[in-house]
Amino acid sequence: MTKLHRRDLKQDEVRTKVAEAVKSVSLHGREVLYIIIIVIAVAAIAFSWFFYERRQQEASQNLLGQALEKFNAPVGQQTDPNMPKPVYNFNSDTEKYSAAVKDFEKVVSDYGNTPAADMARYLAGVCYFYLKDVAKAEQYLKQSTKVSDRNVLYYQSRMALADLYNKTSKPEQAIAVLKEALKPNKPQVPVEYLWLQLAESYEKAGKKKEAKETYQKIVSEYKDSPVSFEAQQKVNQVQ
Repeated sequence: MTKLHRRDLKQDEVRTKVAEAVKSVSLHGREVLYIIIIVIAVAAIAFSWFFYERRQQEASQNLLGQALEKFNAPVGQQTDPNMPKPVYNFNSDTEKYSAAVKDFEKVVSDYGNTPAADMARYLAGVCYFYLKDVAKAEQYLKQSTKVSDRNVLYYQSRMALADLYNKTSKPEQAIAVLKEALKPNKPQVPVEYLWLQLAESYEKAGKKKEAKETYQKIVSEYKDSPVSFEAQQKVNQVQ
């Protein structure tokens, strides 16, 4: 049997370590390659999603703009020749709101997760209110309340919904909706208008004491607001 010298053993050890190092580099190299591929794939997805969202935003805003033109269109024939001709013209309010609500509903159905859809839900509710479809109006206004309290629609939708409830003899529901609107610490609207609507809702519900206290609160805390004068008149009328 050939006797292995210490030098030969050392050389074998070196060769083994070199082989292991090469193998390790190869493995790490593949891992790095996989990571690079994943990063590129994620970047490509993010890039594509960015442009997709931008296209969605643009398309939803364009359709919302078209719906708003119908919503704000004049009714009846244009009599002043010096006035610019409107894009849309309708023979009646019913015709106008019926046309506008179709576009608002299309914004909601096609672009449901966009800010344009949030506004479209609110305006669809308003259209159905004018069209005297209370169930549909309530449905869309309720949907439009589901936004952040940093969004002015959080308050507008609740005020519109409370108005709907008051006009359909449901003041208790109006009170609940308005109290919810008054919860945020930093509301995005002048809160005295919310308090005034709440006071009126209390009055409709027959809660005279709460109504009077709320009117008085407006007079005391919002003296410089135009609402204060109205509240002062009403507080004296509550018996």
